[in-house]
Formats: sequence, C-alpha cells, structure tokens
Amino acid sequence: MRPYLALTFGLIIFSWLNIGAQDMESSFLLRKAEIVQNLTLLENPGSLIPLRRLDTLQIASVSVGTGTVTPFQRMLEKYATIRHFTLNMHATPEQQAQLLRSMSAYNLVILGIHHPHASNSNLFMNLKGKVVTVFFTPISNTVVVPDMFSGSLLFAGHNDELTQEMAAQAVFGGLPISGRLPQIFGKYETGQGIQIPHAVRLGYTIPEETGINSASLTFTIDSIINDAIRQQAFPGCNILIAKEGKVIFHKTYGYHTYENIIPASPNDIYDLASVTKVTSALPAIMKLTEEGKIGLDDPFSDYWPDWQKRFLHRSNKDDLTFRELLAHQAGLVPFIKFYENTQKQGKAQSRWFRVEADEKYNLMVAPGMYLRNNFRKKVYKTIRLSELKDRGRYIYSDLFFIMAPEVISRVSGDDYLHYLDSCFYRPLGAGTLTYLPVRKFSTDRIVPTEADQYFRKRLLQGSVHDEASAVLGGISGNAGLFGSANDLAKILQMYLWNGTYGGEQYLKEATLKEFNRVQYPHNGNRRALGFDKPLPNNSTLSLKDSYPSPDVSTESFGHSGYTGTFFWIDPKYQLVYIMLANRVYPNRSYTKLTELSIRTKVQQAIYDEILKR
Repeated sequence: MRPYLALTFGLIIFSWLNIGAQDMESSFLLRKAEIVQNLTLLENPGSLIPLRRLDTLQIASVSVGTGTVTPFQRMLEKYATIRHFTLNMHATPEQQAQLLRSMSAYNLVILGIHHPHASNSNLFMNLKGKVVTVFFTPISNTVVVPDMFSGSLLFAGHNDELTQEMAAQAVFGGLPISGRLPQIFGKYETGQGIQIPHAVRLGYTIPEETGINSASLTFTIDSIINDAIRQQAFPGCNILIAKEGKVIFHKTYGYHTYENIIPASPNDIYDLASVTKVTSALPAIMKLTEEGKIGLDDPFSDYWPDWQKRFLHRSNKDDLTFRELLAHQAGLVPFIKFYENTQKQGKAQSRWFRVEADEKYNLMVAPGMYLRNNFRKKVYKTIRLSELKDRGRYIYSDLFFIMAPEVISRVSGDDYLHYLDSCFYRPLGAGTLTYLPVRKFSTDRIVPTEADQYFRKRLLQGSVHDEASAVLGGISGNAGLFGSANDLAKILQMYLWNGTYGGEQYLKEATLKEFNRVQYPHNGNRRALGFDKPLPNNSTLSLKDSYPSPDVSTESFGHSGYTGTFFWIDPKYQLVYIMLANRVYPNRSYTKLTELSIRTKVQQAIYDEILKR
C-alpha cells in the first residue's frame, strides 16, 4: 500500500473509531454524573470524610460479601498505603473472628458492603477506632443498618465497577458529595445527606470531562511514544496528565528493558534524577523560608560555616546567597566526578569500600558496595575548593543541592528523610516518594536505569543513577528520590493548588509565587528558585527549538531529570504533565529522547487538544 493511501486509510479508521468512542465517553460522563449525584453521606462524625492527615492513619480496607479484592479497593490505594482484606458470605465465625483480630493493627477501617446480607456481619458491632462504611447495595428490606453502627456511612446504592471507583474517590475527597436519600433507609429519612461541596484531592476521570477528546489525545500520544520505543529512545514509560484537579490520562508503554520481560505498569517506581531537586530539597527549603529559618538573600555560609573564609581556610564562596544558588546564578561548576577519587585506573580502591556495612562503612552506593563514611567530608571540601565561574551568569549546577540535605537537617533540627516524610510525603499519601527504595519495595517494581560501566560495574535497579548522590549513600538533594507517577502527581498538584492538598496547607501561596518567579531575567537566566521556566520568547520558537513546548504559559514551571524524567505544571490551564522513562537503559549513550524531542512532542499534543476547544 502506498504511504499516502495507508495514511488516508488510517485516518478513516481513526475517524470511525472516534465517533464510536465519543458515544462511549458521553455515556460514561452521564453515568458518572448520576453516580456522583446519588452518593449520599449519612454519617460523618468528626468530619472524617474526606480523610485527612494520612500520616496519622494506618488503613485497612475490607470488602464484605466478596472473596476478591474489588475495584473499590483498587481505587482506594491510589490515595494512600492500604492493606486489603476480604470476607465472603460463607466465612465461618472463626474466620470472622480472625479478621477482626487483624483489624487491631489499624486505626482506620474502610468497609465495602457488596451484598444485601453482608450488613449483618459482626464486624459492625466489634470494630474499634475510626470506621468508614460504604453500602454498594440498593435500598431494600434485606439491607440492615445496625442500630449500634458508628463511624462514617456513605450510601452508593449500586455495585458496578464505576460506582465503586467513584465511592473510593469520595472517601478521600477526590470528588464532592452532594447526594440525598431518595427513600427511607433504616433509621435515615428521605432527603437526608451531608454535603461535601469541594474536592480536595486529585480525582480520576476521562479527558472529556475537561473538554478534551480522549480518542484524539490517545492516538497522538500512542503514535509518538510507540515510535520513540521503536527507535530505542527508551524501553518504556509512564505518562500522566492531570487537568482541573483530575487525572485524565495515565498510560504505560513498553517494558522495563528492551528484553521485554516486565511490562511497564502504572505502579512502577522510577529514579527521578534531577526532579529530586524540586520535590525533596526545594519543598523543605520553601517551608523553612516561610518559617523564617532561612533567608533567601542571606549568605549560604551563614548556615554552612565551611564556606566562610577564614585564616588558612580558603573559600571563594563565602558571600553567595541562597537566591543565587537556587537560581543557578552563583557560578558554581555544573558537576564534579567525586567517585573518581575512590578509584585507581578505573577500579575501586579497597580502602574505600566494604562488601558489608559497618560503623565506618555505611554509605551504600549499591547493594554489597559500602563506601567509607568520611568520604562525605571529602565531597564537601571538594565543593568548597572548586572553581567559581562567572558569578551572575546562568550555569546549571548540582553542587548546592548536594549539600542541601545537611543544611536542611541543621536548620530544621530533624533528620532529612524524616523531615520530608513527616512534612510532605506521608501526609500527601505519596508512599512511593522515597530515597533508597530497595528498603521498601520489590526490585521488580523499580525500573532499572543503567548497566553502570563507570563506577559500580552493575545494573542499577533501586540504587541511584547519579554518582554524586551515590557517594553520599543515595541521599542527596540533587538526585536520589524515587517514585511513581501517581505519587509524584500529588506533590505537583499541591504546588498547582498554591500549597494545599487534601485539606491541608503545606506551603503558603506567597512562598510558591516567589519561588516560581524568574529571578534574574536581565541576563537571560530563565530559572526561578529551583524550578525551571520556559525559554525567553518560547512561544515564538519552533517545537524543535522551544523548551518546553511553545504553547505553555509564562506562568508555567517544571523540571527534567537525566534518567528520562520530566514534569511541567501550568497554572493558566490547570495542567500537570508527567513523563517518567528510563532512557539511560542500557547506558547513557542513548540520547534519542532529547534528539527526537519526545517529551516536548507529547506535551504539545496535550496543548493541541486543549486549544481546540
């Protein structure tokens, strides 16, 4: 078939499929609207729904009346770390008692009632602590609401997959609750219903709810990504798009490696590379700044005495400010190959490493490879003595962020990882945002990066790719954070919502506006504080020359990562775009992700659909 005939045929097929798809999407939206209108909150002691302070909750979910994990439970786990249980209708008293004993390990239990007779379960009477119960059965004489019932009660009325998913979103505040009972239900009268007027977390829907054609969007993104995989730009990826507070697109492509063994999954955990800078060190610095513990125009050496110039203590960095450092305006060199100081003729020196960790060697650069603790001091000294290039000129550098965790710990009085977990990741319900993921997750879930031939001489899977972060034990502000697309979206949506998420205020709106402002526009430095911004005159550039795509607004901001990660937030369009890939597999010489402008092409495809409206 001639190329133009093939293209014409493809477009005809696409148009035909698109018409059918539009009918399906319209039906979905009508059904969703009906479900949301019928979701009725009958009890809500202590305003338990929507769930808040996720860091204080150990959550179990129990599907009563079914023997398998339900769509309700699968949707719940998008919001938090949850242990799932089931209790079928034929469970013996001993099995029920065993389940009840298991519940003692949790301070919140979410019950899904999937059978009319399931409401007779002894679970209702005997559960202690906080309880959320969702009825998926229609109102009938066989459904019993126990008089001794306590906790929040949500009536859904149907047991289909979509109703279950919507109910789970309602429990966490992913959508509002406005239903009222159509008839008497136990002790509840017709017309009863507690109103929750606004969503406080991300919801999950289809593009059409935000005015975007899903068939057209999917067709374009599929074409771009499948071609990229064919050209070995990366073996696989996750793409997530959230618009107007709703995830409208989350799709995976390809595999973890070119061997096509493990397919990419929405729950995959990626090495975020330099995206770490603005999702770990930066939110901590923003919080400490608004608390008055850090001054943006203070010399960094006020907080890092090693940079202070003293007798017999050289420093060319004693008056560099936080603002200059965060905007990459200070003149620091881009990076330093610290790991080379542990090698001789390209091989690791035994005096620096041990196979097993001990008191002197516990900086894990990879499993079975532990670096001597005092190498950290060598890193800091090397940075202090490093060349200072033209101060006042934009030079992107990792060096400040390498030292940031130590400064954050000193200023906050808390361990860096604990500070991030307690202030951001755990309250957000972002359980996969973590350093050192091999301590928490199976390696099969962690996407590999590079078969490292320079330093660790092995495939890196769960060990940070960046060598500077690696020699600090994988904990650094420049790289080292891992996470899934869904959990990354939570902190990015918090940024977009001016510091709020899940009904909690993490950062002040004024703080985010200051950190998202271009700081030194007079010399062509496009950077904000930590965040990246569009190129000057970006809207006038071609897709190939622009960064990011030409149609992003000047308000927008984001960051990219060396391993193939990228996100961009656009307040004008209420848009979050995430692409996570492992383009450095099998090695960093694979550069087609950038050469083919894949991340920008996908981003432009999103804007093309938005601007069609």
